[in-house]
Amino acid sequence: MSGITSLEPPKRQSLDRAAADSLRRAILTGAIAPGARLTEARLAEQFMLSRGTVRAALQRLVSEGLVIQRPYSGWDVLTLTIQDAWELSTLRSSLEALAGRLVADKISDTGRAVVMGAYGQLAQAIENGGGEDLVQADMDLHQAIVGLSGHRRLCEQYALIANQLRLYIASSNKLAQTMERVRERHLVLIEPLLAGDAEAAEAAFRAHAIRSGEEIIEHLKLSATN
Repeated sequence: MSGITSLEPPKRQSLDRAAADSLRRAILTGAIAPGARLTEARLAEQFMLSRGTVRAALQRLVSEGLVIQRPYSGWDVLTLTIQDAWELSTLRSSLEALAGRLVADKISDTGRAVVMGAYGQLAQAIENGGGEDLVQADMDLHQAIVGLSGHRRLCEQYALIANQLRLYIASSNKLAQTMERVRERHLVLIEPLLAGDAEAAEAAFRAHAIRSGEEIIEHLKLSATN
């Protein structure tokens, strides 16, 4: 008991985590734009924290792939490149295709309810006009399906790239052109899951990820030439 009471509260850890949470929300919602330069001094002033605490918060975001540390020059918010889009789309296709196969192979009434509930939230976000709520609902649907796989290591690997995928999904939805197309693409995605068709589910998730990656890559190539 004496050993426990002698421990000091993890104040520094909670402060850098809180700062990281605030920065993460700003990046994921677009309040801080891709490519923005972040400086320890300015953030320390805004948060009223030490530069060391801010540095620890930024390191958290580096580990999540949302911030890039530039040696001797500072920190930049991630901007998706053609290489990033290719890596995320191919990795996502492998992870989600496996999840789709596993979920469809053992789908239960409870699992169907989870999938339909998450899809319902996405459809509602579309009805409400899309935006940040749609990005969140889209990500929630994919994470729910990965979670239903029952594959712990798959879930862990997916969590490592979840925040990067959120930025990727936001870009993908914009390029879909219409909210109805976003809805249709996800309906096609979940139909084989609900039917328990493992082979079709695997193919649907793989195609979904690859197509969105190709669209983002094409957009980035066109932007580079303009």
